[in-house]
Amino acid sequence: MVKLFFSFCFMIVCSTATAQLTVPAILADHMVLQCDKANNIWGTASVGASVQVNFLGHTYQAVADQLGKWNLQLKPSKVGVGGDMDIRSGSEKLMIQDILFGEVWVCSGQSNMEWKMNQMKEAYTKALQSCNNPQIRYVTVEKNYMNRENNDTRLERKWTAIDTASLGNCSAVAYYYAKKLNERLHVPIGLVVTSWGGTPIQSWMDTASLKPFPKDYSVYKKEIASLDFSALDKMKQDIADRFTKNIVQESNLFKEKMKPAYNDAGWKQISVMKDWEEQGYPNIDGIAAYRIHFKLAPEFAGKEAVLHLPAIDDNDSTYINGQFLGGLQQWDQLRIYTIPAGVLKAGENVISIWVQDNQGGGGLFGDIKNYFLQIGEQKIALPEKAKFKILVKIENLSEHVSFASMQNQPVVLFDAMIAPLLNLSIRGAIWYQGESNVPEYKAYRKLFPAMINGWRARWKQGDFPFLFCQLSSFNPSATEPVISDWAGLREAQTLTLRLPNTGMAVTTDVGERYDIHPLHKQEVGERLALNAFNKAYEFAREVYSGPVFEAAKSLAGKLQLSFTQTGSGLMVKGDTLNGFYIAGANKQFLQALAVIQGQNVILFNEKIKAPVYIRYAWANAPLEANLYNREGLPAIPFRTDHD
Repeated sequence: MVKLFFSFCFMIVCSTATAQLTVPAILADHMVLQCDKANNIWGTASVGASVQVNFLGHTYQAVADQLGKWNLQLKPSKVGVGGDMDIRSGSEKLMIQDILFGEVWVCSGQSNMEWKMNQMKEAYTKALQSCNNPQIRYVTVEKNYMNRENNDTRLERKWTAIDTASLGNCSAVAYYYAKKLNERLHVPIGLVVTSWGGTPIQSWMDTASLKPFPKDYSVYKKEIASLDFSALDKMKQDIADRFTKNIVQESNLFKEKMKPAYNDAGWKQISVMKDWEEQGYPNIDGIAAYRIHFKLAPEFAGKEAVLHLPAIDDNDSTYINGQFLGGLQQWDQLRIYTIPAGVLKAGENVISIWVQDNQGGGGLFGDIKNYFLQIGEQKIALPEKAKFKILVKIENLSEHVSFASMQNQPVVLFDAMIAPLLNLSIRGAIWYQGESNVPEYKAYRKLFPAMINGWRARWKQGDFPFLFCQLSSFNPSATEPVISDWAGLREAQTLTLRLPNTGMAVTTDVGERYDIHPLHKQEVGERLALNAFNKAYEFAREVYSGPVFEAAKSLAGKLQLSFTQTGSGLMVKGDTLNGFYIAGANKQFLQALAVIQGQNVILFNEKIKAPVYIRYAWANAPLEANLYNREGLPAIPFRTDHD
């Protein structure tokens, strides 16, 4: 046993003794280091080897430890200073060229942070054709997940200066944030973009931050921590092969299921306005079939028509009475299909939809206004219920975990895409996330602060500025007064402002009613920058936020509202102040008539004699809400009937 132990130790020593001099991928040519702070430079070398770093006239020394790791700190340097770094260990040598000192910001979240400039070419044509600013540089972390904290990270795009060739691959929010900072501060800006669309906040939390949340922590400990990630690729391919085989078999059977005479009496019934996860089919990805029965008057039989369907997540093939109409592979796009003459029948007709969901929510969902049959000028409402059946499931690794949702599991993105960055000195972070946590907005009230505190604890750079985007307007599924999960998530984000050194950019006014990825990324980036000027730089007296509700006072059947952050005064964008609802003690909300009087807003409704409660911009897509300060910043949505 002793001999075996020493043999094992000898193998380790031999393997590490031949280790090459390396630095992590994030330390590379054209990078930006944080000015006015000590900066870590780290990597690997042979065990016990001396490492020497020469930079800006200074020489720094380190020794690789028993694992071959080394780390040293550079002296703080002033903004704008730059040069090449020479790293040596014995006969080995590395060079990192064209380093600048400036302001480094981590840019993280889900798809609205990830969304790149070239995905919005029509909106930002001029910028894409004329930009050239070598002082703005970005690096993009490659998407990856792990169940152990990673020491290094793969890069989707290495450090790159902004010009017409590179801007298209940069996060749009991050770019417009950096552009505003650079224009005002006249310093280099470094953006570290590490984001992944559709991911929940739990994926970005470390294990320590997640422990107070037993449900999520249990999933991580029982189902994620024990996985052998080195074997995932083979397991994934095996599951994909079986799924493909099952699709081929089921597609032949589906030909019968799309016929009007097919007997679907044994199928379950679900709403076409919600995805199937919300209706008793959680954690299921794969293929499902919908059958929507509707009756048609004789005068419409045989006529050409247009079928309007809500968005279908992810892909669809749509039929009516067995006739193929079309299909799309875009999860958030409305479906509009032409029905040829001769297909519709008097009496019963059947819409059959083959839906493939690869990850996340699945099925039909959206606004009832986009769900109808149009024949000439006539709009015919369709049933809100459909017969439904899961046809083929993508196999899960466990009860809660599928390959399609690996990136959505607790901790895995922190381990892979945040942990490797913790040695970087930074000024702060900007964050655009929350859409994936909308159904659990109450939990988000604690999850979001826990994540911020966790990042700050792990980065060991104090309460660095953490600036975030409030959810934009999307998915107008109902009209006020309603319980809106989207508004609830926005409220959770607002409550997070209680943490020190945090700031929030309100974006409800620049959303897209039917697109979860609004085009107005410039406004979002610039509003984040206003928060940065207040929280991170020396412009604390400047207006950085829209009006914030402070208090309400009863005045003879009316309510008088006061606000902070009014800047040079309150204003309405438009002719009439909209977005306010009030209620008496019974909490039956009605739209309020609202007027600005000086620094206050007066609310009333003749049907409510003693108003008590207030809601403003409390909806999924409150685009009509139009209270601003004169600096052009929208008021923060709020309510006083807290749960």
